[in-house]
Amino acid sequence: MKARPRDTERAVLDAAFTALSDPARREMIRLLAAQPRRAGELAERVRMSPQALSRHLRILRKAGLVTDGGIERDARVRVYRVPEHAFESLQQWLADAEGLWRRQLSAFKACAEEAHARSAKS
Repeated sequence: MKARPRDTERAVLDAAFTALSDPARREMIRLLAAQPRRAGELAERVRMSPQALSRHLRILRKAGLVTDGGIERDARVRVYRVPEHAFESLQQWLADAEGLWRRQLSAFKACAEEAHARSAKS
């Protein structure tokens, strides 16, 4: 059975929110958004063992929030970075949620103003 686009979108969002639920991973994203970094440098900056860092990076990679690749001089050195479009699905979800709340709050405001106007006439 083939996954429907909506199911795929949900899985992408779930993976991203799960990955970002951990403060250490959010800090890694913050550091990598500023500039690409080697794993050793990243481990040092977040004060984490290489093994623990590896586990966190795996989760971020699976969520599509981080990519890794070698550098021209040395293919053995992995440099991690935040891909250009990594947060598009999250941004769209947030925009949709914001739109929902704006509509709900506008409807509430209109209802409250109408009730106030009715009570003022009484």
